[in-house]
Order: sequence, then C-alpha cells, then structure tokens
Amino acid sequence: MRVLVTGGAGIIGSLTGRLLAERGHSVRLFDARPEPSAAAGAGPAVEVVQGDVLSTSQLAVAVCDVDAVVHLAYSLGADTSARPFPATILNVQGTANVLEAARIAEVPRAVLASSVAIYGSDGRYPADALPLDEGAATHLSPGMALYGAGKLYLEQLAEAYRSAYGLLSVGIRPSPVYGPGGVRGVSGWLAELVEGPMRGEAVTLDRGDARISLVYVADVAEQLVRLVELPAERLPEPGVGGRRFFNTGGDATTVRELADLVRELVPGAQIEVTSAGEPDVAGLPTQVSGRALADLLGYERQYDLRAGLQAHVDAVRARG
Repeated sequence: MRVLVTGGAGIIGSLTGRLLAERGHSVRLFDARPEPSAAAGAGPAVEVVQGDVLSTSQLAVAVCDVDAVVHLAYSLGADTSARPFPATILNVQGTANVLEAARIAEVPRAVLASSVAIYGSDGRYPADALPLDEGAATHLSPGMALYGAGKLYLEQLAEAYRSAYGLLSVGIRPSPVYGPGGVRGVSGWLAELVEGPMRGEAVTLDRGDARISLVYVADVAEQLVRLVELPAERLPEPGVGGRRFFNTGGDATTVRELADLVRELVPGAQIEVTSAGEPDVAGLPTQVSGRALADLLGYERQYDLRAGLQAHVDAVRARG
C-alpha cells in the first residue's frame, strides 16, 4: 500500500511513517518544514517531501498514486488560541484541501486525527458517564476551545466526504501525546520535562496538582497504522450506534506525579513544581476510555505512563 502522511515530520507523523514502512508499505512524508531525520532508519520505502496542505497544487502532486492519506498537519491547542486566524486556516481549510485532493485523486481512505479537546473537563459530566466514551456530549475544552471546535468540524467534514463521495474516513481522538521528538504544544512541554533534566538543566512546572490524560506516541502511531490497514468491512456504519472517530485512551496523572516519575527515571533531575490548585490542564478531560478502539483494532496500548517515560528516556540516551 502507498500512504501519504501529512505533517509527516511531526512527533506522530514521523513514527507512523516508519511503522508503515516496517510493515512493507511505501510512505510519502509531506510537511511544510521537513526534517531529514523524519525518515531516519526507515530506508528507501520512505520519501520526504516539502509541501503545504494550504497549497492545492502541492497536495495534488503529493496525493497522486497513493492508496491512503493519514492527515496530521494541524496547528496545536495553545498556538491555535494565540494565533486564531492562521490556525483556523490551517486546521479547517487545510483539512478540506486534503480531503478534496483525496477525492479528486480517488484515494479510497483518509485517516485523520481529531482530539479529546472536543470534550469538556471531567466535571462537565455526571460521574456515571466517566470514563468518557465516543458517545459523550462534546462541550469543548475551555482552554483549547478553538482547537476543539476545529476538530469537531473535521469530523463532520470527513463524514460529509464519506456520504457525498464515498471517501472512507476514519480517525482517532488522542489524549495529549508524549514521547521523543515533541517540539510543539503539550508534546513539546512534556518532552522538555524529560529531556531538560537529561541535559542537566533545571525545569520548573506550574499546575502541579492539575490532572491530565497522556498517551505515548508509539501507541498512537500503532493505532493509526492499524486504521490504515483495517479492512473496510470491519468499520461500523456511521449514524446511530456507528462510530468513525475513536478515543485513543490514556493514563491519568497529576503534573506533580509526572515529575516524580521523571525524577525516578532520571537520577539527579532538577524539577521544581508549583501549583495554584488547577484541577486539570486547559480543561481537557482526564478520564477517557479507549475500549472501542482497542476492540476494533485488536490492539491494547502497550505503554502505561512509566513504560512510556522509560521508552522516552531510553530513546534520548540512544541518540546521544
């Protein structure tokens, strides 16, 4: 199978590309700011292409002759709030461009990333609705409301392209993703928590008592690859009882507990934690069920929080 990955130089896109190549697929990583390291170790099966999802002509070339598109080129939560106009153009128009290019090129499948930012914080839901499944009401994370609204639109747009044109669209709603290679958004903040102390630097964290649900990047990449490979007949029909976007699931922790784990794994880590009593990070939910996706894919997440942080530490040490 030939697969185009937009946002292919990012923390999720680059690993997804490598996993696809390891499974025998041909991969094209498409990114506005590509890094040669995005395809490091993947061999000739991975091609890195510079391009912008806002350019319909560049997308038309990139999507030519592929069998599936994995769309991961987005502005992230805090950036979207700080720069609402360009972020909206990227997140909304960019997604429309990708789906339209796929339609014109008759690509049979698009796999997209939504977000748990479409939900509200845990306190917005009755206790018996937690952990949240895909049928939960969408209140939007108050700290990432524009980002979450863009993801809701993405899901509706994907369904419109399925209904009108037969483009098979499916996707995930990730919890905040952590792992080596994170440079932006929550992923960048989490990467600095691990990698700063490994460089001998002191790190200061606020929101120490806030809770957050986290998922390791290798689990997310595996989920995306399996959605690319999943036989179409295995997907539930959209509509009542049908789902096409699935929670990844994640491990809930406080920021303070997260810092304690890093101290255990990085001896001598200098981490100062402060708190003003925040209950959560950006109003994101912390109790999110990934059961539906695990059952669909036959894949249980392999990394709990300790294992994921250890893998991150090991990856940083391995690259020197």
